[in-house]
Amino acid sequence: MKKLLVASITFLASFGFHHEANAGSLINFSDFSSASGYTLLGSAQKAGNTLQLVPSTINQVGGVVFNKPVDVSGFSANFSFTFSKTGAGDGLVFVIKNPASNGAFQNTGLGYNGEAIGYGDRYGVSGIRNSIAVEFDSHVNNSVWKGSQVTNDINGNHIAIDANASMMSLAQAAVATDFNSANPWFAWVDYDGTTLSVSVNQTGIQPAIAMLSYDIDIPSYVGSSTGLLEFTASTGGATQTTTLNSFGFQPVSAIGVVPEPSTLALLGSGAVFAGIASRRKARKISLADEAC
Repeated sequence: MKKLLVASITFLASFGFHHEANAGSLINFSDFSSASGYTLLGSAQKAGNTLQLVPSTINQVGGVVFNKPVDVSGFSANFSFTFSKTGAGDGLVFVIKNPASNGAFQNTGLGYNGEAIGYGDRYGVSGIRNSIAVEFDSHVNNSVWKGSQVTNDINGNHIAIDANASMMSLAQAAVATDFNSANPWFAWVDYDGTTLSVSVNQTGIQPAIAMLSYDIDIPSYVGSSTGLLEFTASTGGATQTTTLNSFGFQPVSAIGVVPEPSTLALLGSGAVFAGIASRRKARKISLADEAC
């Protein structure tokens, strides 16, 4: 019970920062009641305190890009999303891209629809290059174009790591529970400078061991130690509504930044300070281990 309480407090604290980017380092939206700090792309629109990236309509592509570049040499990110329909498509992608990579397909800032999930190439059409991406894929695709395979999905419900607009994933892991439901999902993407780790569940408590880990040099792929962060989504012949509910991003260089007093009051100052102390202690131990 004590461990569960600490984990829950830590999770709340991670979303308890003020809502907008702070000095180009932190990005913290506990919801999207604010309309500033980000730009909607394609079919995306505000839906109450969430962002609906694509509606349940065929061949849609949409996304959101956060306006200020951040340090991507080491970070922790967490976010929540909801898919609306069982067995549909196509999913959500969290993108880390070069600050100059804003054009993509037809200068929309997005990749192609369908199996490209608003991130990748499809049939030679340009996607978001100079980038690393984490996909939450809800529809199986194993397509071939001009004799070459262009997608390599392991099933219709998985997480994966992609690079440079290719949907031939570098690493994948199946997710047992169907992404498509009325209940929100919570995701964690962490990078320690060497290993990119991804987890997702519906409990809101980050697993002690990541579901997917892959060694990668993110600044090398991005072409910079700073990057822009983006979420993309799409539909093809199969449809679903894809909604982004919240998003928090903390570079390693920003560790130690304390939430605003107004936010502490909302969450309960005692609980938040306990969560922050726990996170700081864990970070210090981790950084000390790395220095050895």
